[in-house]
Amino acid sequence: MSPDMHAPDAADLRASTLRVVTYILKLKLPRARWQRIAEIIDAATAAAAAYDLEGLGNAADELMLVSPVRIIKGDGVPAEPASQKIFERANVLIDTLQSMRPTMRPTMRPTSAEDADGKQR
Repeated sequence: MSPDMHAPDAADLRASTLRVVTYILKLKLPRARWQRIAEIIDAATAAAAAYDLEGLGNAADELMLVSPVRIIKGDGVPAEPASQKIFERANVLIDTLQSMRPTMRPTMRPTSAEDADGKQR
């Protein structure tokens, strides 16, 4: 985790990655595009499993670039829905993201009433 990435930021990253993966699975794209998406999903899964939030953010950014607005159909390649393998990879990513625990930052506040006056009872 990068030093400036706080637990709420990590939670936002996980949530946005979940949204974009769910969105992408609804698209119809050329087969070559799906192959690239599979690679990005694999990279995101590896980053999430390693709690590499920078890597996860980079993969999420790449996935966000896949949208109907950005896809230009100049070659007439037929579009198709995601294959079963893509769905399986996406499900692994979703499970990995959902199993990530937020990293807690230490606080300077006392944790209980006994610690509030600096004495332990």
